Amino acid sequence: MPEEFKIQKLKKEYPEFFEQFSSEFLEFIFSEDTAFKIVEICLKNNIENDKIIEKIASRITLALLNQVPKENLAAILEKGVNLNREIAEKISIEVNRQIFSQAPEILREEERPVPPAPPSPEVKPSPEIKPEVEPKEKRKDTYREPIE
Repeated sequence: MPEEFKIQKLKKEYPEFFEQFSSEFLEFIFSEDTAFKIVEICLKNNIENDKIIEKIASRITLALLNQVPKENLAAILEKGVNLNREIAEKISIEVNRQIFSQAPEILREEERPVPPAPPSPEVKPSPEIKPEVEPKEKRKDTYREPIE
């Protein structure tokens, strides 16, 4: 409950930031299921300290919100949380597999690009017309000429 209050407070303080994301995406980020997955990944990698798990979770959230590049998550965890390279890589791989790959669309419905309409079946695209090029002067191939 206190976490939900913090999120609501952030949404009120920074509405323009949160407006750019779909409600489905924000629910995914702040869901208990996503938090549980992060904790599970940390525990699987022998990280049990709550403070370190919080730091990891905040960096994963930043990556989800496109504030840091997802591709650099391992390096961000290694430097920002002081994890060794191997553990940071393992966590990054698991986060990609369990969280990033499951995230819904980020953009709000109004901001999604509209796909182009398929061409109507009645209209056939015109074939490409290639300009005629005059052939170059025929040269004698000395290697293929008959021997006299």
